[in-house]
Amino acid sequence: MPLLVAFASLPFGIRERSYTVSTESGPLTVHVSEQQFSPLIAVGTQPPADDPSALFGDDAITTTYTWYDHPFVLRVMFGGDHAALGSINSSATIIRRLPEDIDLNSLEELDPARDLFASEALEVLNNLVAVVRRKARLFHIYDLRRDDIDLTVRADDGAVLCEDPLQDELIRAEEARAETFDLLGESVAWYRDLDRALREQQSIELADELLIEAERALAQRFPRQTIASCHTTIEAAASALLTEGMLRRGMDDDQIDHMLSTRSLTSKLAALMGSYCGFNLRNDNRPLWQAFGQLNDLRNDTVHRGRRPTYKQAQQAIRTTRALLDWLRMVRHRNCRSAAAAQKD
Repeated sequence: MPLLVAFASLPFGIRERSYTVSTESGPLTVHVSEQQFSPLIAVGTQPPADDPSALFGDDAITTTYTWYDHPFVLRVMFGGDHAALGSINSSATIIRRLPEDIDLNSLEELDPARDLFASEALEVLNNLVAVVRRKARLFHIYDLRRDDIDLTVRADDGAVLCEDPLQDELIRAEEARAETFDLLGESVAWYRDLDRALREQQSIELADELLIEAERALAQRFPRQTIASCHTTIEAAASALLTEGMLRRGMDDDQIDHMLSTRSLTSKLAALMGSYCGFNLRNDNRPLWQAFGQLNDLRNDTVHRGRRPTYKQAQQAIRTTRALLDWLRMVRHRNCRSAAAAQKD
């Protein structure tokens, strides 16, 4: 009987045993292997040993250095005349039996079962990661992505019957993301925008950094955090703009604090924005107002009712948030021009 097997390196080392993990579709078992130092490369004054890890008995290590580089925990170990670089991750395996009569050569039969298993395996592994992250206070480790999982079809004796069809594609996508750190090839227009932003007195505001937090949460597969951060991003931008408008009207700090703390974000973008900034999102940009309403409802379902948003819903929340920040920048620009004109008069 063929087996679906999901294998992944965990971003930490934990004791070898089986762990039962609850999911929305029921419990699944994760088999965790023993954590050990697994050298990737070893150098020394002597010829390499058949087993590089044998170079390092307890008395042979002079110093070590450990760091996290998703999804691996890497360690450099130095001895008297040798050194090695390797990982100290535990590895996790999830197994599910396929029907005996399934045709492995038929993608119509195999793909739905494989896709469902991949989705459930990723949920199980990330539930395990999330609980360990919270219990061990490993706040800097990320959720696993699909490209961190090797999903194969195997026989009972472990022989591979079907490789993971997405592995090469996902690896290429991951390598492309890594190249984004090299900014030398960006266009002249990109550097012109950079120069312009650097000359601004407040080139990066709180809302800009909160949006980065939301985007990072999305990249690390935290859709709930993405939704909550998007809502907070819009709240910060709207409140900052309203504060400027209220100060122009001569309101003192206590009045402003009371007004902003007692009004909902919906009210801030509509009635308050119209009164103090001259633009009302509900009246002036109906499509964006409707998109905000969908984001606001999704946020309330997520925060108040525990709903789990999908990745696509989180992506849409990011797009709506960016559009709203652009609209609020337009309002600020118009307000600044009006204030400058009033001063000249």
